[in-house]
Amino acid sequence: MPDRARDRLSAAQLRNRMLLSARRIITEHWPRVDRCPVCGCGWPCPPTETAYDYLASVGQGCWAPPKRVRGWR
Repeated sequence: MPDRARDRLSAAQLRNRMLLSARRIITEHWPRVDRCPVCGCGWPCPPTETAYDYLASVGQGCWAPPKRVRGWR
């Protein structure tokens, strides 16, 4: 039987995972000519708003993908 205490993430590990997830969502949904390529919604799409809300809550609300990544599709 697995030890549940070992499987849990520390607060720092959870925060880092959440930061990476939020940044990935923003990168994948970054607009191409004012439309989200994933959702097809106008900018900002709901997933991006949620990701930015989380980043703002941890003091990183101005984050944007690097320019070389923004147009990678």
